[in-house]
This record gives sequence, C-alpha cells and structure tokens, in this order.
Amino acid sequence: MAAALALCSSALAADPAPRSREVDALIREADAAVKRLDVNRARDLWAQVYALKPLTMALCQLGQLDLRLGRLEEAAAELSKCVEQMPAPTNAVERRRYEVRQADLAAVRQRVAEIHLLAPPDAARLLLNGKEVKAGSPIYVAPGQHEVTVTGRHGQVARTLVKVAAGESRNISLSFESPPGAAAPRARPPARVTAAPARIAQAPARSGPKPWIVGTGAAVSTALLVTGIGLHLAANASDNEAVARVAQVGDEQLLPSSPEFRQVYDEATAANTRANLLHGFGSGALIAGAVAGAATLIYVVLPHDTEIRARAAGAEVTIAW
Repeated sequence: MAAALALCSSALAADPAPRSREVDALIREADAAVKRLDVNRARDLWAQVYALKPLTMALCQLGQLDLRLGRLEEAAAELSKCVEQMPAPTNAVERRRYEVRQADLAAVRQRVAEIHLLAPPDAARLLLNGKEVKAGSPIYVAPGQHEVTVTGRHGQVARTLVKVAAGESRNISLSFESPPGAAAPRARPPARVTAAPARIAQAPARSGPKPWIVGTGAAVSTALLVTGIGLHLAANASDNEAVARVAQVGDEQLLPSSPEFRQVYDEATAANTRANLLHGFGSGALIAGAVAGAATLIYVVLPHDTEIRARAAGAEVTIAW
C-alpha cells in the first residue's frame, strides 16, 4: 500500500501551477505520514492541501487514501474526478501513475453504486438521503435503498425511493405532479353567514295514525295474549297430571324398587317439567302481547307529525309519534 501511495505522491510536478510555502510544507508532511503508514494523518493533511489549493494531485491522493480507509463513496467521487483531470501520460512514470489510479477507480466502482439524478426544470433543491446534491454529475452511494427528494421554486415536492446494487448505475428521473411554475391556488376566505329571521309559517295539520300500523299492532297483541292464555291452560293441565301421578304412588302404596313405581315417578316428573316450560312460555307471550298493545295504544294517542324549526345556525328537526 505504501509503495502505491508513494508512487502517486512522488511526482509533485503533476500540477505545474505555483504553490505557497504552506502548501509545500503540508505536502512534505503528508508524504512523511504515508511513508510511516499513518493513513489517517496523511488523509487529513491532503484534505488541508486541497482546501488551500485544489490540486489534481491532492484530489488523487484523497481518493486513494479514502479507498484504503474504507470510505468508498468519497473515494469513488474523488478518483473519478482525479482520472478525469489527469493529463495524458508522457513517460513511463506518468503512465504507471495513471494506470494505478485507473485500477483503483475500477476497483471501488465495483463496491459502490452510481446514481444519475435528472431533476425537473423548475427544481430548486435536490436531496439524496437528506443531503443536498447536484443534478447531472454521478453520485456514488452504498448498495441498498436510498431516498431522493426534489423541491421546486413554488413549493412543489417530488419524492421517490431507489434500490441499487453494488456495481450498478441508475438514471433517476423525477417530476412534479403539478406543472412547473403553477402557483398553488389560494384558499378562498369563508363566506360570511348572516342570520336571517325565521319565517313564521302556519303549522300544518297533524296527520292521524296509519290504519295498517294500528291494525298490525292490535293483531299481534291479540295473538300473543291468546297464545299466552292457551299455554297457561296447558301448563295447568300438566300440573294436574303431575299431582295425580304423585297421588297414585301414595294410594297404591307402590314400593320404590318396583317397576310400577319407577314408571309412575317418571311420568310425574315429565308432567311437572312440561308444566314449568309451558308456564314460562305462556308468561313470555302474555308480556309480549301487553307490550305490543301498549305500543299500539301509544301510537294511536300521541300526535303523528314532523316539525321543522328554522334557526340562524341551521335547522332543528323534531319528530313526534
């Protein structure tokens, strides 16, 4: 690693423009850090050099050092610009240096993904994972899913998610839903509501009860009451049968172990159970019939109309039965 870095930093004449003493001192210190394999220190020093004077040599050094440090996205961007700015080699040393940088760029491109963003004409800002970027130039990202957001000059927003794999290059085109330059419609102010006095109209004549409702209610009530009475009568008969069976056991003085006693006992138990069920169903029928009759009576007695009263804030609806 040290040999490759030394090869690329040894030829300081790659950038013929004059440099300040401060820049030269930083370069010499960076070369010394490379020789003692202090990659982090060398990277910091070359970053200072590039901030003071954006030399192609400094950019190439940053790319190679970031590659060794595992900062692949930064290394890909730096090495791409480095190779683009390097002049054509004129001798064996320059050719070797050029080949090393080309190989480093090819290696790092296989480990990252490349995205080209095409923003709409009215775009104001372009963000990749929340960080502002420029459209047109390649953007190197780690493999995986990334969020792209573009905002327009009139508040438009377009957003999309893109998933890329290592070594992949993707073109991402974004557009706004509304046409560029179209301002958002202004909200209209709410209309003033003036309370108008309610007109007093003559109350309509109240309608009477509907005959079919009265007839149906009366028929249901009557049927339930008759059914309840009939069930109670049947229950009383079952009660009498149970009493008679119990008396039969006492009169005939049957032994509890005899078959005759068991038969009479079962018949008395069945009659008593049947009587209880019939009494329960009969009571339920009588209650339901009474409720149906009461509801029908209320329907007949109470008024049957709908009143609508006007108010400033709306309408009040009152329904009376």
